[in-house]
Amino acid sequence: MSYPITLLVVDDITTNRELLVMLLESPDCQLFEAASGPEALRLAAAAPPDLILLDVMMPGMDGFEVCRRLRADPQTAEVPVILITALDDQTSRLTGLEAGADDFISKPFNSAELRARVKTITQLNRYRRLHEQRAQFQWIVEQAEDGYLHTNAADEIVFANARARLWLGLPEDPKTEGPADRFLATANRHFTGQPPELWQDWPKIASGSLDRFRLLVRAETAQTRSFFLEVRVLENSEGRLLLLRDVTERLAARLNQRSFQTMMSHKLRTPLNAIEGGLELLSDPDGLSPEEMTEFVTMAREGAARLVNTVDDVLRFADLSRSLSPGTSFDPIRLNALVQSVATALHLPAVTVEVAPDIPSPGIPCGAEALEWILLELLENAQKFHPRATPTVHVTVGRSGVDGVILRVCDDGMTLASDQLNLAGQPFFQSEKNFTGEVPGSGLGLASVAAALWRNGASFRLINRSDGPGICAQLLWPHSTTP
Repeated sequence: MSYPITLLVVDDITTNRELLVMLLESPDCQLFEAASGPEALRLAAAAPPDLILLDVMMPGMDGFEVCRRLRADPQTAEVPVILITALDDQTSRLTGLEAGADDFISKPFNSAELRARVKTITQLNRYRRLHEQRAQFQWIVEQAEDGYLHTNAADEIVFANARARLWLGLPEDPKTEGPADRFLATANRHFTGQPPELWQDWPKIASGSLDRFRLLVRAETAQTRSFFLEVRVLENSEGRLLLLRDVTERLAARLNQRSFQTMMSHKLRTPLNAIEGGLELLSDPDGLSPEEMTEFVTMAREGAARLVNTVDDVLRFADLSRSLSPGTSFDPIRLNALVQSVATALHLPAVTVEVAPDIPSPGIPCGAEALEWILLELLENAQKFHPRATPTVHVTVGRSGVDGVILRVCDDGMTLASDQLNLAGQPFFQSEKNFTGEVPGSGLGLASVAAALWRNGASFRLINRSDGPGICAQLLWPHSTTP
């Protein structure tokens, strides 16, 4: 879309203004008139034009003074000025140049020359302003805390700002020779794309997945912390504009808050029940024998002792990253006891565990506290979305590939649509009040599980069971860890 140029014609003689207007009038030109210097200054300050045609010989404030004041005002300092004058001596022209004039037209003027000069100066001014705006925009983009990239149809990086170059390990100076860097290939040298299904056909984007939450994840190592980059597609055409945003702290805060709240509720329930039960029985001691009173007091005291230990455990658990960091592992032999403990807390009687004999050493690459929280989220989810809240759950763990470990938690509850399966693992997913439309909740527990596993270099996936109704949550650690 092109905008008309705006011209301000300044002359104290009406017929002169009308002549200039008649000569310059066109659909691409918007003309304004001023009959004096002060009026010209007011109009120019209110809406700076693209060009001012300014008569020199005016009563009161002449054109030279008007030009000086225009240049002194930051609002109008860059507006081009053509002085129209009957004075043709060198002194007058020097005075005009010193006042800040850009060009001169002598009276009587040639109409063709006038239109040519107006066109040339306005085009140059528009180009100069556009160049300045682009330079300002480029500076802002270069200083931005987010990363911005422009890629072509072949996923080659055409432009990357400073932050994007830093995160992707690109050189400061773009390549001038050789093949251009491809975005995903470059990202894969440092990150893993999560969820994997959203990256497998990149740069193609499946219909309906444009707004899905894409991440580039650098898993935690012994030397570095985990790092999460959100990738948003801002423009999707033959070229593509991408936004990279560091969401590491945001994800960590959500993850630790969710896990802490879940474990707090889980671990405090049993000792609080013991304390409450014992004190309730002691509140009406009539009819109780000394032995019974001693038994109930002991129950409450043991509950209180367990509560103290539990609070210590929960506080230690507050930093989930400790039990997900590289080098942590869980002995599969202990898995059945851990699963049954979680199942008992949730009152789930039908939970079975199967451990393959060939799991690579040192076992499941996850600390006990984190694994307990993950199992609690998955079993509670199986219970929540079962039609009768009584699922039969089967937990299996086995080898994946050469030295990977895969853990599955399968139930016999509802079968979900593909969009519901996808949303279940979306970090920050809060767009639905209800996950399935029937059961309260937004699936944030599963999103937290997915984020925790990604941070650990593992993957998380929900799939419908192929042998009947129900869901399988699949946790895959592609490589085992060494303590």
